[in-house]
Amino acid sequence: MKKNSKMILNYVIMFGLISLFLIPLYWLLAGSLKSNFEFNLVPPTMFPKEIVFGNYSTAWTQLGFNQAFQNSMIVTISTTVLNMITGTLAGFILSKKKIPGGKIILALIVSVLIVPPAVLLLPLYFMIVKLGLYDTLSAIIFPFAANAFTIFFMKQYIDDIPNDLIEAARIDGVGEFGLIPKVVVPLSTPALVTVALINFVGNWNAFTMPLVLLRSNEKFTLPLKQAKMANATDVNQWTLILAATVLSILPVLVIFIGSQRYFVKGIMEGAVKG
Repeated sequence: MKKNSKMILNYVIMFGLISLFLIPLYWLLAGSLKSNFEFNLVPPTMFPKEIVFGNYSTAWTQLGFNQAFQNSMIVTISTTVLNMITGTLAGFILSKKKIPGGKIILALIVSVLIVPPAVLLLPLYFMIVKLGLYDTLSAIIFPFAANAFTIFFMKQYIDDIPNDLIEAARIDGVGEFGLIPKVVVPLSTPALVTVALINFVGNWNAFTMPLVLLRSNEKFTLPLKQAKMANATDVNQWTLILAATVLSILPVLVIFIGSQRYFVKGIMEGAVKG
């Protein structure tokens, strides 16, 4: 009896937690399918009386979604790929190479994690302007091509790759540059997928840095376009804003579902490395 009560309590808690996350998503989807009149009804309707799929096509046109989507994809994919490359190389060197001051370098990298990003905003702005990159997509790609979390996470994961395996690869004729693609990458797939997904989501949703470093409307990424749309009129078309939000989260949702197995494995294993 006591065991059954405990199980029921666990199910109730799980249901409550799931509802806490799913209810906002449901209202987002339901609101995106309502007419603007129905959306503003009080009390609100639980289900759309009339499904308006046209909100999505209107949002695509009014938001300039095609150009914004393309900009976000260019920035996000470029930054994610560069982060994976720099993180893997730096992690491998810090893990398997004996370099002078290696521990100090790692400590400095880890210390960067405690620095609030807003502190770096002003220095980064002046550097971007001096380099002539202001109002270009490069301004939000290259400064974020490496980050401390990716380096630290990959270093901790690569620590668990046996040194004997790397030495065996060297004996078989694999050069130093060949160790990364032939040994490290295949054995670090879960970790790479994990950092790729974290970087993808972070850069896809980035708002502050693009807001400061971009000015032209045609260079805006999705978060900036959505913010502009929300402030475009005194009477906001919230159904269009919600439809645009649904469209913007679809790529992240698809990628997460497709890589969920590797993501969970990478997080679980990475948590106990080192």
